[in-house]
Amino acid sequence: MERIRELEASERKYRHLFERSPAMVYLTDIDGVILDINEGGVEMLGYERREEVIGLTAARSLYVDPADRLRFQEQISKTGSVRGFETRMRRRDGRIIDVSITSALRFDDDGAVAGYEGFVLDITDKQQTRRALQESEEKYRTVAENTLVGICFHQDGRFRYVNRRLAEMLGYDSPDELLGEPFWEVIHPDDREMVRLRGLRRQRGQFHPEQYPFRALRKDGSVLWAELWASPALYRGRAAVVTMIVDITANRQAEEEIRHLSRRLIEVSEEEKKNLAADLHDDLGQNLASLHFGLEALELSLPPEAAESRERCRALIGQVERMAEQVRTTISRLRPDLLDHLGLIPAMEWYVQEYQRNRPGLEVEFQAAGFKKRLPLQMETVLYRILQECLTNISKHARARKVKIFLTFSYPRIILTVKDDGVGYNPRAQAFPAEGGRGIGLLSMRERIASLKGVVTISSAPGKGTTIRVEIPLLEEEA
Repeated sequence: MERIRELEASERKYRHLFERSPAMVYLTDIDGVILDINEGGVEMLGYERREEVIGLTAARSLYVDPADRLRFQEQISKTGSVRGFETRMRRRDGRIIDVSITSALRFDDDGAVAGYEGFVLDITDKQQTRRALQESEEKYRTVAENTLVGICFHQDGRFRYVNRRLAEMLGYDSPDELLGEPFWEVIHPDDREMVRLRGLRRQRGQFHPEQYPFRALRKDGSVLWAELWASPALYRGRAAVVTMIVDITANRQAEEEIRHLSRRLIEVSEEEKKNLAADLHDDLGQNLASLHFGLEALELSLPPEAAESRERCRALIGQVERMAEQVRTTISRLRPDLLDHLGLIPAMEWYVQEYQRNRPGLEVEFQAAGFKKRLPLQMETVLYRILQECLTNISKHARARKVKIFLTFSYPRIILTVKDDGVGYNPRAQAFPAEGGRGIGLLSMRERIASLKGVVTISSAPGKGTTIRVEIPLLEEEA
């Protein structure tokens, strides 16, 4: 009697689980005909009553692909059970759902296989999410693996992902060669500190360039110029960095060639100016001096009663002297002797004095500090020409009353600052006042500075004057 009560209690427990389970619980015979199903299964399959489902054949009425039913039978016949078998079933209304089946063989009293029993979970939402992720990943991989940009992300200083383009860019046969390798090994030793410091600033959320060039090392040790974009990211819950890299080696080589050509053109131009100044001094200057002496001799040879002729000689002598002064001024503008013989600072002092002498209403202050010896001649020439250009622009456009000029040697840089209190201008609205029309203004200045790998910074605002700051590095070989 006690045994019967235990069986009845067990059956009630099973029936309670059977009826209350939100999953589909079922029993079938060996042919897959449904013998029993719970209300959760009836609802999952889109039917209203259990009787509508009992008697249906799973392979014909439920499975979207009958081949899946055959695979299910093969697996369960080998081990006696299956867990998480994924397939697709068709509801009564024709809608397809993704399901996961966990099932086991069911035996009769004689030990023969009588059918199957188990439960089915609706995983449609999970599968749709999975397919969406797979599609998204496929799109990402298609883009990442076929782009012309090198893409990687690194964590703890080591590569965790590298696309094929970056591997090719760095001379590797496969991205796998770089996975797990130190990120810093592909950065040129001279640029590692710069890249590291900018990475630290990025981690702290401080201002940093969105992109910047650096030198990378290929597998064979050759140098690659690259442009880098980097942003912080999370990988498996920890901080990482996503990086995009573009090969700009060809651009850098072209820039170097242009800079070399620009430098050569400037050298040729200065040489021509120097030769022209020398020709003017030697030929025209000597001829004017001879003409001056000749007129003086002519004046002295005239008799006292030839007053009118003597007056005309003196007038011609004055005209020759004015012509000689104009020639000297022109020679100084072309190539001042002071620059070649005494150096940059005396030449600048002389030019400032001449500039101010011709503009009595303008106060010009010039200071130089830190110079113990002369700079390379080409650098002196560039700085002198920049000063000329700045002062020319001030006289044409600034309407300034005061100009301050500071020339400083702070190794390894030479810094020239020209500041005026004039009308100023809006740098966003126009490149530079002198560029409108006939002057070449900032363009000429930038070309000269770029030829020496320097930089120019211009600060201005309407009514606030203009400050031009030029920095030129003194290279080791020049020092």
